[in-house]
Amino acid sequence: MKNFFILTKDDSDKSKGFINEIIDYIKENGGDARAHILNRQRSSEPLEVPEKTECILTVGGDGTMIRAAMRTIRSNLPILGINKGHLGYLCDLDESNYRKALKRLFADDYEIEERMLLSGRVISADGIPESGFNHALNDIVLTSRNGLQVVHIDINVNGELLSSFNGDGVIFATPTGSTAYNLSAGGPIVDPKTKLILMSPLNAHVVGQRSIVLDSSAEVRATVTRRNQEELSAAVAFDGSTAIELYDGESIEVVRSDETVRFIKLSQINFLDRIREKLQAD
Repeated sequence: MKNFFILTKDDSDKSKGFINEIIDYIKENGGDARAHILNRQRSSEPLEVPEKTECILTVGGDGTMIRAAMRTIRSNLPILGINKGHLGYLCDLDESNYRKALKRLFADDYEIEERMLLSGRVISADGIPESGFNHALNDIVLTSRNGLQVVHIDINVNGELLSSFNGDGVIFATPTGSTAYNLSAGGPIVDPKTKLILMSPLNAHVVGQRSIVLDSSAEVRATVTRRNQEELSAAVAFDGSTAIELYDGESIEVVRSDETVRFIKLSQINFLDRIREKLQAD
Protein backbone atom coordinates (compact mmCIF):
# COMPACT_ATOMS: atom_id res chain seq x y z
CA MET A 1 0.00 0.00 0.00
CA LYS A 2 1.16 3.50 -0.79
CA ASN A 3 -1.82 5.83 -0.27
CA PHE A 4 -2.63 7.06 3.22
CA PHE A 5 -5.09 9.31 5.04
CA ILE A 6 -3.68 10.74 8.29
CA LEU A 7 -6.05 11.78 11.08
CA THR A 8 -5.26 13.60 14.33
CA LYS A 9 -7.01 15.75 16.94
CA ASP A 10 -3.88 17.74 17.77
CA ASP A 11 -3.56 20.94 15.74
CA SER A 12 -0.41 22.18 17.51
CA ASP A 13 2.61 23.24 15.47
CA LYS A 14 4.58 20.31 16.88
CA SER A 15 1.96 17.81 15.74
CA LYS A 16 1.68 19.42 12.31
CA GLY A 17 5.46 19.24 11.95
CA PHE A 18 5.47 15.52 12.79
CA ILE A 19 2.65 14.82 10.34
CA ASN A 20 4.45 16.74 7.58
CA GLU A 21 7.49 14.60 8.32
CA ILE A 22 5.40 11.45 7.81
CA ILE A 23 3.92 12.81 4.58
CA ASP A 24 7.36 13.70 3.21
CA TYR A 25 8.65 10.21 4.02
CA ILE A 26 5.69 8.58 2.27
CA LYS A 27 6.13 10.74 -0.83
CA GLU A 28 9.88 10.07 -0.92
CA ASN A 29 9.00 6.39 -1.21
CA GLY A 30 6.58 6.82 -4.08
CA GLY A 31 3.39 7.09 -2.06
CA ASP A 32 0.84 9.78 -1.34
CA ALA A 33 -0.75 11.04 1.87
CA ARG A 34 -3.28 13.62 2.98
CA ALA A 35 -3.95 14.81 6.49
CA HIS A 36 -7.09 15.98 8.30
CA ILE A 37 -7.54 17.41 11.78
CA LEU A 38 -10.59 16.00 13.54
CA ASN A 39 -12.68 18.68 15.18
CA ARG A 40 -12.55 18.77 18.94
CA GLN A 41 -16.32 18.43 19.17
CA ARG A 42 -17.18 14.76 19.40
CA SER A 43 -18.86 14.62 16.02
CA SER A 44 -20.12 11.27 14.77
CA GLU A 45 -20.68 12.50 11.23
CA PRO A 46 -19.05 10.27 8.59
CA LEU A 47 -15.79 11.67 7.28
CA GLU A 48 -15.13 11.76 3.55
CA VAL A 49 -12.05 9.69 2.78
CA PRO A 50 -9.97 10.66 -0.27
CA GLU A 51 -10.17 8.34 -3.27
CA LYS A 52 -7.46 5.68 -3.63
CA THR A 53 -6.78 5.70 0.13
CA GLU A 54 -5.55 2.27 1.21
CA CYS A 55 -4.84 2.88 4.89
CA ILE A 56 -5.82 5.31 7.63
CA LEU A 57 -3.04 6.44 9.96
CA THR A 58 -3.92 8.10 13.25
CA VAL A 59 -1.55 10.29 15.25
CA GLY A 60 -2.49 10.66 18.92
CA GLY A 61 -3.79 8.24 21.50
CA ASP A 62 -6.50 5.61 21.74
CA GLY A 63 -9.20 8.30 21.72
CA THR A 64 -8.02 9.58 18.35
CA MET A 65 -7.95 6.07 16.95
CA ILE A 66 -11.48 5.33 18.19
CA ARG A 67 -12.90 8.54 16.78
CA ALA A 68 -11.16 7.98 13.46
CA ALA A 69 -12.52 4.43 13.29
CA MET A 70 -16.08 5.56 13.94
CA ARG A 71 -15.99 8.43 11.46
CA THR A 72 -14.48 6.33 8.64
CA ILE A 73 -16.37 3.10 9.34
CA ARG A 74 -18.11 3.15 5.96
CA SER A 75 -14.78 3.03 4.14
CA ASN A 76 -13.85 -0.38 5.63
CA LEU A 77 -10.21 0.70 5.42
CA PRO A 78 -7.58 -0.71 7.80
CA ILE A 79 -6.34 1.59 10.56
CA LEU A 80 -2.90 1.94 12.13
CA GLY A 81 -2.22 4.14 15.15
CA ILE A 82 0.94 6.09 15.96
CA ASN A 83 0.83 6.70 19.70
CA LYS A 84 1.42 10.16 21.12
CA GLY A 85 -0.94 9.65 24.05
CA HIS A 86 -0.42 7.93 27.40
CA LEU A 87 -1.62 4.33 27.46
CA GLY A 88 -1.97 3.35 23.84
CA TYR A 89 -3.63 -0.06 24.15
CA LEU A 90 -4.79 0.25 20.56
CA CYS A 91 -1.90 2.07 18.91
CA ASP A 92 0.76 -0.23 17.49
CA LEU A 93 3.52 2.37 16.91
CA ASP A 94 5.20 5.43 18.36
CA GLU A 95 7.28 8.28 16.96
CA SER A 96 10.49 6.25 17.08
CA ASN A 97 9.47 3.39 14.78
CA TYR A 98 7.01 4.77 12.23
CA ARG A 99 9.53 4.69 9.35
CA LYS A 100 10.23 1.01 9.85
CA ALA A 101 6.50 0.37 10.02
CA LEU A 102 5.78 2.30 6.83
CA LYS A 103 8.43 0.28 4.99
CA ARG A 104 6.50 -2.85 5.90
CA LEU A 105 3.27 -1.29 4.72
CA PHE A 106 4.91 -0.33 1.41
CA ALA A 107 5.88 -4.00 1.04
CA ASP A 108 2.40 -5.22 2.08
CA ASP A 109 4.00 -7.00 5.05
CA TYR A 110 1.33 -6.80 7.72
CA GLU A 111 -1.62 -8.58 9.32
CA ILE A 112 -5.21 -7.46 9.78
CA GLU A 113 -7.12 -7.86 13.05
CA GLU A 114 -10.88 -7.49 12.84
CA ARG A 115 -12.62 -6.09 15.91
CA MET A 116 -16.30 -6.32 16.71
CA LEU A 117 -18.45 -3.29 17.51
CA LEU A 118 -21.59 -2.81 19.56
CA SER A 119 -24.74 -1.15 18.28
CA GLY A 120 -27.33 0.55 20.44
CA ARG A 121 -30.71 2.18 19.93
CA VAL A 122 -33.38 3.64 22.18
CA ILE A 123 -36.63 1.73 22.78
CA SER A 124 -39.58 3.88 23.89
CA ALA A 125 -41.61 3.11 27.01
CA ASP A 126 -44.24 1.70 24.62
CA GLY A 127 -41.70 -0.74 23.18
CA ILE A 128 -41.20 1.10 19.89
CA PRO A 129 -37.59 1.22 18.66
CA GLU A 130 -36.17 4.47 17.38
CA SER A 131 -34.77 4.35 13.87
CA GLY A 132 -31.04 3.96 13.45
CA PHE A 133 -28.27 2.50 15.56
CA ASN A 134 -25.21 4.19 17.06
CA HIS A 135 -21.99 2.18 17.08
CA ALA A 136 -19.24 1.82 19.67
CA LEU A 137 -15.78 0.30 19.44
CA ASN A 138 -15.11 0.41 23.19
CA ASP A 139 -18.36 0.67 25.11
CA ILE A 140 -21.92 1.83 25.53
CA VAL A 141 -22.43 3.34 28.99
CA LEU A 142 -25.72 4.12 30.75
CA THR A 143 -25.60 6.47 33.74
CA SER A 144 -27.76 8.98 35.57
CA ARG A 145 -27.67 12.48 34.09
CA ASN A 146 -26.93 13.71 37.60
CA GLY A 147 -23.78 12.04 38.87
CA LEU A 148 -24.97 12.43 42.47
CA GLN A 149 -28.07 10.30 41.91
CA VAL A 150 -28.44 6.58 41.39
CA VAL A 151 -30.52 5.06 38.64
CA HIS A 152 -32.71 1.96 38.70
CA ILE A 153 -31.94 -0.45 35.85
CA ASP A 154 -33.63 -3.66 34.71
CA ILE A 155 -31.43 -5.86 32.51
CA ASN A 156 -33.10 -8.25 30.07
CA VAL A 157 -31.14 -10.69 27.90
CA ASN A 158 -32.90 -12.33 24.96
CA GLY A 159 -36.25 -11.29 26.42
CA GLU A 160 -35.65 -12.70 29.93
CA LEU A 161 -35.01 -10.65 33.05
CA LEU A 162 -31.42 -11.10 34.21
CA SER A 163 -31.16 -8.59 37.05
CA SER A 164 -32.54 -5.41 38.57
CA PHE A 165 -30.46 -3.02 40.63
CA ASN A 166 -29.92 0.55 41.75
CA GLY A 167 -26.52 2.03 41.03
CA ASP A 168 -24.48 4.55 39.10
CA GLY A 169 -25.15 2.79 35.81
CA VAL A 170 -23.91 -0.04 33.63
CA ILE A 171 -21.21 -0.55 31.02
CA PHE A 172 -21.64 -2.70 27.92
CA ALA A 173 -18.18 -3.26 26.50
CA THR A 174 -16.61 -4.97 23.51
CA PRO A 175 -13.49 -7.11 23.94
CA THR A 176 -11.51 -4.13 22.61
CA GLY A 177 -13.10 -1.97 25.30
CA SER A 178 -12.37 -4.45 28.08
CA THR A 179 -9.19 -2.48 28.91
CA ALA A 180 -11.02 0.88 28.97
CA TYR A 181 -13.80 1.99 31.36
CA ASN A 182 -14.75 -1.66 31.89
CA LEU A 183 -11.33 -2.32 33.45
CA SER A 184 -11.63 0.70 35.76
CA ALA A 185 -15.02 -0.61 36.91
CA GLY A 186 -13.54 -3.98 37.87
CA GLY A 187 -14.67 -5.81 34.74
CA PRO A 188 -12.71 -8.65 33.11
CA ILE A 189 -9.94 -8.24 30.55
CA VAL A 190 -10.51 -10.39 27.47
CA ASP A 191 -8.60 -10.93 24.25
CA PRO A 192 -9.68 -8.18 21.82
CA LYS A 193 -10.05 -10.66 18.96
CA THR A 194 -12.83 -12.58 20.72
CA LYS A 195 -16.51 -12.00 20.03
CA LEU A 196 -18.25 -11.27 23.35
CA ILE A 197 -20.40 -8.66 25.08
CA LEU A 198 -19.23 -7.62 28.56
CA MET A 199 -21.68 -6.14 31.06
CA SER A 200 -20.26 -4.41 34.14
CA PRO A 201 -22.54 -2.66 36.69
CA LEU A 202 -21.28 0.63 38.08
CA ASN A 203 -21.41 0.64 41.89
CA ALA A 204 -24.54 -1.48 42.07
CA HIS A 205 -26.35 -1.31 45.42
CA VAL A 206 -26.70 -5.09 45.44
CA VAL A 207 -24.36 -7.50 47.20
CA GLY A 208 -22.81 -9.90 44.73
CA GLN A 209 -23.67 -7.97 41.55
CA ARG A 210 -20.75 -8.71 39.23
CA SER A 211 -19.67 -8.36 35.63
CA ILE A 212 -21.16 -10.86 33.21
CA VAL A 213 -19.74 -12.12 29.92
CA LEU A 214 -22.42 -12.70 27.29
CA ASP A 215 -22.35 -14.38 23.91
CA SER A 216 -22.01 -11.94 21.02
CA SER A 217 -25.40 -13.02 19.67
CA ALA A 218 -27.19 -11.83 22.83
CA GLU A 219 -29.80 -9.09 22.60
CA VAL A 220 -29.54 -6.99 25.75
CA ARG A 221 -31.98 -4.36 26.93
CA ALA A 222 -31.40 -2.00 29.87
CA THR A 223 -34.54 -0.19 31.06
CA VAL A 224 -34.45 2.79 33.40
CA THR A 225 -37.20 3.36 35.98
CA ARG A 226 -37.70 6.61 37.81
CA ARG A 227 -38.08 5.95 41.53
CA ASN A 228 -39.31 9.40 42.55
CA GLN A 229 -40.14 12.80 41.10
CA GLU A 230 -36.78 14.27 42.06
CA GLU A 231 -34.80 11.87 39.87
CA LEU A 232 -33.65 13.13 36.49
CA SER A 233 -33.42 11.14 33.29
CA ALA A 234 -30.54 8.84 32.45
CA ALA A 235 -28.10 9.19 29.58
CA VAL A 236 -26.33 6.77 27.24
CA ALA A 237 -22.90 7.48 25.76
CA PHE A 238 -21.22 5.68 22.87
CA ASP A 239 -17.43 5.59 23.27
CA GLY A 240 -17.73 8.58 25.58
CA SER A 241 -19.70 10.70 23.13
CA THR A 242 -23.02 10.92 21.24
CA ALA A 243 -25.00 11.12 24.49
CA ILE A 244 -28.69 10.18 24.27
CA GLU A 245 -31.19 10.87 27.04
CA LEU A 246 -33.38 8.10 28.46
CA TYR A 247 -36.58 8.84 30.36
CA ASP A 248 -38.76 6.79 32.69
CA GLY A 249 -39.56 3.41 31.13
CA GLU A 250 -37.27 3.84 28.12
CA SER A 251 -34.56 1.33 27.26
CA ILE A 252 -31.30 1.05 25.42
CA GLU A 253 -31.04 -2.07 23.27
CA VAL A 254 -27.49 -3.36 22.82
CA VAL A 255 -26.44 -5.91 20.20
CA ARG A 256 -23.37 -6.90 18.25
CA SER A 257 -23.01 -4.58 15.27
CA ASP A 258 -23.01 -5.76 11.69
CA GLU A 259 -20.05 -3.42 11.16
CA THR A 260 -16.46 -4.18 12.15
CA VAL A 261 -13.22 -2.23 12.43
CA ARG A 262 -10.01 -3.51 10.87
CA PHE A 263 -6.71 -2.76 12.61
CA ILE A 264 -3.28 -3.28 11.06
CA LYS A 265 -1.02 -5.38 13.25
CA LEU A 266 2.75 -5.06 12.87
CA SER A 267 4.06 -5.68 16.36
CA GLN A 268 5.14 -9.17 17.42
CA ILE A 269 4.02 -8.39 20.96
CA ASN A 270 0.98 -10.52 21.74
CA PHE A 271 -2.06 -9.51 23.74
CA LEU A 272 -0.81 -10.88 27.08
CA ASP A 273 2.60 -9.22 26.67
CA ARG A 274 0.96 -5.89 26.00
CA ILE A 275 -1.40 -6.19 28.96
CA ARG A 276 1.47 -7.05 31.28
CA GLU A 277 3.53 -4.13 29.97
CA LYS A 278 0.72 -1.59 30.29
CA LEU A 279 -0.49 -2.70 33.71
CA GLN A 280 3.02 -2.65 35.14
CA ALA A 281 3.61 0.79 33.63
CA ASP A 282 0.56 2.10 35.43
